[in-house]
Amino acid sequence: MTKIDPYFADELKKYGTDDFTACFNCGNCTAVCSLTDKSVFFPRMMIRMGMLGLKDEILSQPEPWLCYACGDCSETCPRQADPGQFMAAIRRYSVAAMEPTGITKMMFKNNPLFLLITLIIAGFLGFFLLTLKPETNYARWLFAYLPFGTIHDLGLIVFGITGISAAWGVVKMFLKLKKAAGKAPGKAIPVSQAINQVIREVTVLKRYQSCDKEADSHWHAKSFSLKPWFIHWSIMWGFIGLLAATTLNFLLKDPETTVWWPSRILGSLAGILMVYGSTLAIWYRLKKVTKAYDETKLADWMFLLFLWVAGVTGFWLEIAVFLNADMLANHLVFLFHTVISMELVLLFAFSKFAHAFYRPLALYFYYRRQSA
Repeated sequence: MTKIDPYFADELKKYGTDDFTACFNCGNCTAVCSLTDKSVFFPRMMIRMGMLGLKDEILSQPEPWLCYACGDCSETCPRQADPGQFMAAIRRYSVAAMEPTGITKMMFKNNPLFLLITLIIAGFLGFFLLTLKPETNYARWLFAYLPFGTIHDLGLIVFGITGISAAWGVVKMFLKLKKAAGKAPGKAIPVSQAINQVIREVTVLKRYQSCDKEADSHWHAKSFSLKPWFIHWSIMWGFIGLLAATTLNFLLKDPETTVWWPSRILGSLAGILMVYGSTLAIWYRLKKVTKAYDETKLADWMFLLFLWVAGVTGFWLEIAVFLNADMLANHLVFLFHTVISMELVLLFAFSKFAHAFYRPLALYFYYRRQSA
């Protein structure tokens, strides 16, 4: 039985879409989108579902995650309903709906609360890091007021909750998409073929690249290194590379010994990609170069700034290690860098970063939907 929520449109507006109810369902947004095909009709279908209050149907479709926010639909909408911003709001709503603790809902819907939660987590992580080197003077001062074991155990609990929340969200989305896929007509393509297509898309963002090919596009004549798909690719692979390098450093060696260790080189190359991508992403939003960058929510700003700061402070520390500069300023930068990096990981399930889980999963069911 289909459930209609007459207040759903008002709920969606809290996630960053203001004008979508101006839509009169002309279909122009779907017509201009280079990522739609015979099996997917976004943004038009999603907007219609949003206006009718079909929230369960929205959460059961891969369409919100097939959009890369190029902004063409918003540029050409005759009603200024901003369908691109609507699709972004749907993704925020989906992340909040999948995450079980309710933290994401509070963060996306309330900017002051988002900042407060971010600052509290940063302070807690700073204390937690001190438990890793309890012999320092400032750690001894802290532990005189807060027991070492309490802080350390709470830290492990918080990271455990993050992991459970991420797993919960992925499983919940998988079950919803699987249930909806079972009702789709036709014979689905094999699982292995769908997985291969997902891997190719995640690796090179081929679908995203198609957003920039139209002759009248702002990006058509630009170098590939300046196009949004490459910015996205740089941030994604930069973060993945840094995560891999950090893990290898932790498992294989003391990271302070040399900058020429292979994992260090990997981290440097990945850091260049991430700083490059996040710098341009921030610049495009400051300059509002296209409709897609015209309005940026606080959660997106914080995400990009965290990435940029983590990358820049990482290079600061690389230079300090190379120069063997044992200074108080470098220790403070190390603490700041580590807190920012850990907060990015800790907020993985509660922020925009969660699309790293959900988009590949949605792509899998999208490709499975194609007829064999």
